[in-house]
Amino acid sequence: MTNKLVTKTLIKSCVNCQKRLYLEISSPELKIQKEDPFLSHLASEGYKFEDIVISLYSDAQTQKTFTSDGVLIRTDILTNDALIEVKSSTSIRDEDILDIAIQVCILKEIGEDPGVYKLAFVDNTYSLSSKLDAKKFVRVEDVTEQVEEILPKVQGLITRCRKTAKAKRSPKKESGRHCLACPFIDSCSPKLLDYSVLNLRRGGKKIDELLYNGINYLKDIPSSTKLTSYQQLQVKTEKEGKSFADVDKVAATLNTLKYPIYYLDFEAAPILIPRYKDCSPYEQVTFQVSIHIQESPGEELKHIEFLHDKDTDPRYELALFLNKNVGEAGSVVVYHASYERGRLQEIANKYPKFANKMDSIIGRLWDLETIFTKGYYLSSQFEGSTSIKKVLPVLAPKLSYKDLNISNGADAFISYLQMIDDTTTSRKKREIYNSLLQYCKMDTYAMYAIVEALREVAHD
Repeated sequence: MTNKLVTKTLIKSCVNCQKRLYLEISSPELKIQKEDPFLSHLASEGYKFEDIVISLYSDAQTQKTFTSDGVLIRTDILTNDALIEVKSSTSIRDEDILDIAIQVCILKEIGEDPGVYKLAFVDNTYSLSSKLDAKKFVRVEDVTEQVEEILPKVQGLITRCRKTAKAKRSPKKESGRHCLACPFIDSCSPKLLDYSVLNLRRGGKKIDELLYNGINYLKDIPSSTKLTSYQQLQVKTEKEGKSFADVDKVAATLNTLKYPIYYLDFEAAPILIPRYKDCSPYEQVTFQVSIHIQESPGEELKHIEFLHDKDTDPRYELALFLNKNVGEAGSVVVYHASYERGRLQEIANKYPKFANKMDSIIGRLWDLETIFTKGYYLSSQFEGSTSIKKVLPVLAPKLSYKDLNISNGADAFISYLQMIDDTTTSRKKREIYNSLLQYCKMDTYAMYAIVEALREVAHD
């Protein structure tokens, strides 16, 4: 084994599996790091928030590192009387308390423990007026009591990690839901990369139980296992190797559609640091909408769209667009309705003059995803998901997101923020603008294609 220092992040990974720490130290070349623009964006925003918090403690020590018996920690802020951990979340989470407790254990070992522990996080009740007020934007809570409560367990965790780091043999792997996010899954548990029990929809602790008992695949789940009706359908479709369709329920659901049909999709950016007046942290700023309209059965689709391209609040202009282009009758088809409902409600609250129209649209939302979440149609190719990206290749295989420059919502809002940035070149701005239009248009056309495919299913 090497003399690589064990970090706080590695200690946290050991909560679920000691083997991961062993592999991190002994075989880092087996680690598969997948690029995730969304996580990178969150990290970048987190650093910006950290800088804001640090600006409130000008006399404190920041980003100071400490080591003790092979363990390295880095504190965010150390004042004369407190350790302050910075998180860009909007509440106090168990994982934040664990973060602080790990640091405290090491600080106690080397005689640097301040005895008071605080968490600085985002106050999501804050609303921007003119310029950012850091003191109101940042919320600081004393969490000393919560930290001290778990210190004995955390010290035990650190002891196990030190032992694992020095071990000459790999500890037994501890399979569970955590495997899916582990960068060593390719080498440690390659079987779970296939359609495995990790894909059991809303499996929770059931997944851990199945893996503990050596059951890796859905088809191997014993019939005596207690499963939800949806999970039973998952197992059934996997064993039979074909899709399941409750034709009557699919037909009955489709029959509730009323013309004209509006296939609608929003794109929005959950911006951490408010940039527009009256905006709050992480408030979803809706910047784009695509609508495919079918006036009557068999009639050709009409497509309309809106995309804001300036660094100003886009929602008033978007509200004007919706008010003008969405009629007072007909179904408004969306995918995962809670998202669109939320954006419409935000517009209604922000601009009362559009409230009646937004309420009308909300009242006519027709959630296409429910056909799949209720198990009226299910395929093993969904891999336990009901997202449109999984459903589309099964029901409309000729359509694909693969050739698009932007292929998911996270990439969309990250690209949008790049597009409205003053430092982005005009050429790049145009490129992003066109890519955003293509992506959002695909989302609404995909809904139409899925509905048409389901009509064929209902008539078979």
